[in-house]
Amino acid sequence: MSDITKLTTKIKIDAVKKQASLVKEAERELSQSEHLKKAQLEKESKENLKRYERELQRELSLRVSELHVKSRNRILAAKQQILDELFEEARVQLQNLSADQIEAFVLRKLQLIQVTGDVELIFGEKTCPIITSEMHRRWQQALGETVTIRQAQHTIPNRSGVVFKQGEIEFNYLFEALLESKEEDLSYQLIELIFEQE
Repeated sequence: MSDITKLTTKIKIDAVKKQASLVKEAERELSQSEHLKKAQLEKESKENLKRYERELQRELSLRVSELHVKSRNRILAAKQQILDELFEEARVQLQNLSADQIEAFVLRKLQLIQVTGDVELIFGEKTCPIITSEMHRRWQQALGETVTIRQAQHTIPNRSGVVFKQGEIEFNYLFEALLESKEEDLSYQLIELIFEQE
């Protein structure tokens, strides 16, 4: 019986040792599994954080870019408004030239184009009321006998200045047209004067 007791005791001791070994192995595997899971979670967390940072950076860049575009558009709108106001003021000033200034302008332009023969003067509706027969006489006298000028019976609506017509050829000296033809070149020059370039 003592052999059986020894054998049973040995089996129990071996079973306890085996159980302890299995528990230890299971704990080691569990610890290793937890360590791997923790490492994987940390890796995923870092990747998520990096992705989130990239998304935030991209979103921030887009917002900064959007703000820059909006700011630039506001500046451009302000510049355009100033230019519009300047050109409108110039139009008003041109439409309100004195009779002496109109007379001198027409004479300069007639002398500049150096026409001969018959020339018809078609005035803008806003300029026509200040044209006198005395002006015609002085223009004709200044141009001499090689040119005959006559004023058209009709005017150009809502315009100021004059168009010289000789046959099929027209020389447009309407103030609005002159201003429009110079507007693009003048715009750049005015912008440089008004604003410091970026």
